[in-house]
Amino acid sequence: MVDEAIWNMETGSYQAYRTALQQGKSATEAAQAAGGQLAVLHRKISDYTLKLEAVLSESKVIIKVEEAIDKPLEQAVLEVISNRAMGDLEKDAAIQHLGALQEWVKVKHDLQRDMTPLRANRILVAIGDRVEWGRNWDATEQINTAHRALYCSLKAAILTAVPEAQKLHDQLANLYAAKSDLEIC
Repeated sequence: MVDEAIWNMETGSYQAYRTALQQGKSATEAAQAAGGQLAVLHRKISDYTLKLEAVLSESKVIIKVEEAIDKPLEQAVLEVISNRAMGDLEKDAAIQHLGALQEWVKVKHDLQRDMTPLRANRILVAIGDRVEWGRNWDATEQINTAHRALYCSLKAAILTAVPEAQKLHDQLANLYAAKSDLEIC
């Protein structure tokens, strides 16, 4: 927020934000109704998303789904299986959740064997949204670890494919974290 020169602004009206959401407005529309930091953060997220997607869409590099998605989730399953502190029912539930996560990523995003950095980034954002960017996310440590591993794997694949996206990605990630902090209040 300091880099974006919005740290010293008023946060905005949370009541206006909540009311707009209850009225069916999108989060961006609700943030605009709230004003202040919420409005600016949503606008800056939109701006940086467009810039990042422009950079990513220029890349001709292909990311392997097996490497970026399947391997981290398979590793998470192996860690659950070998976890002696977990009971069989806990292990079954965790493995079922991880399978559902893998299916959600692949089916929702219509993935086959390969994906572009742009598609990988959109999946990355969807995963962040799914876990509410760490806010109010009440899952077991194994599930949290698996989501983090998947997120990190996708991020590494994207930045390996398009190194010049690093700064934009970092700025966008910081804006999402600030937005998440503001929306908790």
